[in-house]
Amino acid sequence: MDGAAVLVLMLSAITVFLVGVESQARTCYFGPPPEPDPDNPDHWMKQVMQEIRKRCPGRRNTTHASMGNPIPSTRWKPSPAGTEEPTAAGTEEPTPAGTEESTPATMEGPTSAGTKEPTAAKTEESTPAGKPTPTTKAECDSTEPLGMEDGTIQDSRISVPSIHGPCCRARAARLHNNKAWGPSSPANSWIEVDLVEGKVVSGVITQGFDEAYVTQYKVAYKTQPSSEYEHVRDGNGNVKVFTGNTDDHTPVTNQFDESVVATIVRIEPTAWDVWVALRLELLGCSLN
Repeated sequence: MDGAAVLVLMLSAITVFLVGVESQARTCYFGPPPEPDPDNPDHWMKQVMQEIRKRCPGRRNTTHASMGNPIPSTRWKPSPAGTEEPTAAGTEEPTPAGTEESTPATMEGPTSAGTKEPTAAKTEESTPAGKPTPTTKAECDSTEPLGMEDGTIQDSRISVPSIHGPCCRARAARLHNNKAWGPSSPANSWIEVDLVEGKVVSGVITQGFDEAYVTQYKVAYKTQPSSEYEHVRDGNGNVKVFTGNTDDHTPVTNQFDESVVATIVRIEPTAWDVWVALRLELLGCSLN
């Protein structure tokens, strides 16, 4: 085989290889190949293949930054300007008549929750003399869902500061629902449930949705609608940060170290995977 024929054969092999590369939607600049050696074509071909691997590395699947998870569905892309649904007074989302989602008068401050069986919670109310008086502790003989999943808690009693779109309203944040609440921006987001009357709250169940989920969160509560937010704390008196979900579908239950008596409960995500997407249930019992 003369030198010209060897060169044609080698260039044909390179062309076939690069066509295969292009079929995987990958392009690169190879540059001039090594000079052919008609007396040793096998060695020359090995050199060419080594250069191709060196200069055109194989394609890799893109993963979600720092999390090791594949890029999620496009649902959780940041909302383009002008496409978010407005919220009244910055705290509620529009819904059809009869399903307005109300908002408490003031919303502020993160809090947190614990991880043991409920026992009780201390709450204090100021007396006319200005001295705090602890209220009676409360505990549940047995805990039960307080009404997010079954609809006992009405849509109008679930409040959020923003929504990601029509898919992700506050009322969708019910455990095992076929949708979930998602905010327009995960940072500083929260969702709040108005229990109307005081309940003993002893824990929370959380669930993600559509490849997104909350990995850590805190819990805040009010003993009365007009009172300040308090924090659910751990056994050492520190604000408790819950460990939340590890996937988008498995419910995760966290019990407080001490139950609290609350009329309003707020969940505040502090860490998440992909986006904040939340379905939830509150656990506890009636004061009676």
